[in-house]
Amino acid sequence: MRIGLLTVISAVLLLLAANYAHREIALAFNRESAADLARITLARAEIATDYAAKRLGEIYEEGFTDCSRESIEMLNHAVYSSGPIKDILIAKDGRICSAAQDRDTLAQNYRDPVDGVAARNSGIVLNPLHMGDKAAMAVTWTFDDGTLAMALVNTDAMVFDALPQALRETGAVRLSLTNGRTVGAFEGPQWQIGGDTEKFQFRSERYPLVVRVHIPNVLLNKLNMDTSGATKLVTVTASLLLAFFVARGLVPPDNASRRLRNALTHGEIVPHFQPVYDLRSGEMNGFEVLARWPRPDGSWVSPTAFVPLIEANGWAEDLLDTMVQKTAQEMQDILEVAPKLRFAFNASPAQFTNAEFCRRFLRTLQKVGLDPHRVILEITEREEISDPDTARRCIDKLRAAGVAIAIDDAGTGHNGLATIRTLGAAILKIDKFFVDGIERDPRTATLIRMLVNVAHEYGMRVVAEGVEHNDQLGALTELGVDSVQGFFLCRPLDATGAKQEYARHLAVLLRDHVATVEKTDEAEGEPVPLAVSA
Repeated sequence: MRIGLLTVISAVLLLLAANYAHREIALAFNRESAADLARITLARAEIATDYAAKRLGEIYEEGFTDCSRESIEMLNHAVYSSGPIKDILIAKDGRICSAAQDRDTLAQNYRDPVDGVAARNSGIVLNPLHMGDKAAMAVTWTFDDGTLAMALVNTDAMVFDALPQALRETGAVRLSLTNGRTVGAFEGPQWQIGGDTEKFQFRSERYPLVVRVHIPNVLLNKLNMDTSGATKLVTVTASLLLAFFVARGLVPPDNASRRLRNALTHGEIVPHFQPVYDLRSGEMNGFEVLARWPRPDGSWVSPTAFVPLIEANGWAEDLLDTMVQKTAQEMQDILEVAPKLRFAFNASPAQFTNAEFCRRFLRTLQKVGLDPHRVILEITEREEISDPDTARRCIDKLRAAGVAIAIDDAGTGHNGLATIRTLGAAILKIDKFFVDGIERDPRTATLIRMLVNVAHEYGMRVVAEGVEHNDQLGALTELGVDSVQGFFLCRPLDATGAKQEYARHLAVLLRDHVATVEKTDEAEGEPVPLAVSA
C-alpha cells in the first residue's frame, strides 16, 4: 500500500513537471517561430528594395534617363518584368517621365517628398507612399550628376501573407521606416491595438526598414499545447516507469528543420524527372531532375516550402549529392541504352561562389559513375551571383570535365545578358512567366524572340519551361526555341514513370517513322531502309 501510494505521488509529480516542461518548450518554440516570421518578412522587404535599387542603377548605367521613347520602353520593361515594382520615374534636367503614365504617385513624391530616410548608401532614400488605400514605398536614388531615379515598390503585398492561417485572425504585421512611418501593414480582423500581445521586432542593417510582428499572448500560450487522448494515455502509463517518463519529458518538440535534416539523412527526398523534348526532331533529349518530398499519407510537400529551408540551413550541396546519387542508381538502365539523354540538376548561384563546390560535385559524379557529359547544371537567374570571378573559375572546371551549364529562369533575375555570356553557359532556359505571357500579351513574343536571338548568337540552345497549351507550343516553335518542357507534354515522374514515358515516346516516334516510310514506299515504289536509334 505504501509503495503504491509513493508510486502514485511520484507519478503525479512527474506528470506535473512534464506538463510544465512541455508548456515552456512549446512556448519557446512558438516565440522563435514568430521571430522567424519577422525575420523572413524583413528579408523579403530587403530583397525587394535590393531589386528596385538594382533596376534603377541599371537604367542609369545604360543611359535610359532622357525620357525618350526608347527610355520609356525600357522603364515599361523594367516594371513589367518585376513583381514588386509598380512604377519607375526618371527626373533629369527639369524633365520627368515614368512608366505608368496614368498614375501620379511618384510624381507627387518627387515634387513633395514626405519623411524620407536615407539608406546605408546615402544616395538612396526610402519614402512612405500609398497606392490607393494600400501602403507602399518609394526607393529614390539620386546619382552624382543630379539624375534622379525612383521606383514604386508594393511593400504592402509583402506583409499580406506573412502570417500563417492560425495567426491571421488576431495577429498583425507592420513594415515601417526607422522614422516610424508605415510602408506596409496587415492586421487580422480581430486584431486589437493595445491588446495583450508580444512584439517581435527586427531592423535591417542595410536599409532604414523595421518589421514588427504582433502575436496575442493567448495564441502563444495555446499553439502546440494540445495533445491527443492517446498521447495522454501513453504519458500517464510511461510516468509509472520513472526513467522512461523523464527521458520522454526532456525531448524537445520537433521542428521543420529537424524533420528536413532527417529526411535528407534517411533518403526520404527523392528525384522526379520532367522530360525535355527537341522541337524539331520531336525526340526526348533529357530530363530535369526535381526534388520531391513525400509525406506519410501519400501527399507531397511543396518544393517551395522545403527547398528554401534547405538553402537557408546550408544543406543545398547535400541535396544535390542526393539527387545525383539517386539518379545514377534509379536511371542506370536508361543511361546505358539512351546515350543522348542528359540530366539537368539545379544549383544556386551561392554554390558556384564556393571554391570547393565544383570539386565536390565532380567527385560525386565520379563516385556514382555518372558521365559528366550526360550532366547539365542549372543556375537560377533569380539570385545575384555575388562573386562572378569565382563562379566563372568553378564553371570553367565543370565545363572542362564535360558538364554543361544552363541559365535557369532567364530574364527574371539579377544577372544581365553580359554576365550570362561571360559564364560560358551552353543553354538558356526561358521562364514560365514569359511562356504564359505569349497568350496574354503580344509583346512577350518580342521579348522571347530577343532572348532566342541573343542566345543563338552566343552559341546557346534555348529551352522553354512551363508549356501548358498547344498554342504555346506552336508559338515557341515559330520563335526559334530549340526544346520545351511542361505539363502539356509531361508532368514530372518518378524513375519508373520516367523510364516508361521514354519507352512510350520512343515507340510513338518509331510508329510515326514507320508510317512515313510506308508512305514514301508507296509513292516511290521502292523499299526504304528503317533506322531508328535510341
